[in-house]
Amino acid sequence: MGESWIAQANRLVGQYRGATLALREHKGMEEVHAYRIAARRLLALLALWRPLIHEPELERRLTRAVGTLSALRDAQVYAQHHGGSLRQNRLPRVPLLTGPLARWLARLEEVPVGVDLLPLFQLYLALSLSDALAKTTSLPVGIRAKLRCWHRLRLVLKQARYGMELLTAQGGGDPAWLSMLVSWQERLGQLQDRRQWLRRLGGETGRGQQRRALKTEIRCQLLQLDCHQVELVGLRMALQQSGQ
Repeated sequence: MGESWIAQANRLVGQYRGATLALREHKGMEEVHAYRIAARRLLALLALWRPLIHEPELERRLTRAVGTLSALRDAQVYAQHHGGSLRQNRLPRVPLLTGPLARWLARLEEVPVGVDLLPLFQLYLALSLSDALAKTTSLPVGIRAKLRCWHRLRLVLKQARYGMELLTAQGGGDPAWLSMLVSWQERLGQLQDRRQWLRRLGGETGRGQQRRALKTEIRCQLLQLDCHQVELVGLRMALQQSGQ
């Protein structure tokens, strides 16, 4: 028997609150990373309950908060790997969302205990992943176009990973699917970091050697991803079959 819906929701809301307060105190690399993860897990929870409890404004505010921190996160990772100063003036203030989240939790508590939403959750993940994963079978030829395509897929897989975490915590889903999603999120995250670093190095003088080395790393990783696309095809088929 897995974690109850209410316990899971309260845990994730509590994690978001803690991450938000920590980030308001100090906008370091760890705090930014922890907040983005907590917010994305909360977004996955809201998405999975959307068929019964839809709060579009709450989802928009969370999505906007994660987006405003993207540039800061990229700059922090770049400074860590390639040096340079990090400007931290006019940093965004993330929302605590105490009232909206309390109202959402109150509505969740009204859902009857006997309602089994695990099959619906699993079907939602299958449908949300199916279209995105199908596109990996026809990737474009150019490197820039491939990078954009993998980046879009990374965002879909990231939310699917957090959704799968929710399922497995409730005793549903397949742990092997979660392991695969985590692995692909890490690989595509590394690719996205290199993509961002390449952009930043282009605006700095005396970085030609680093740019060439980074381009070589990106080409090698793109080849590796192309060779492992069959994993995503298999995952897509498994999810589609489970949703039937």
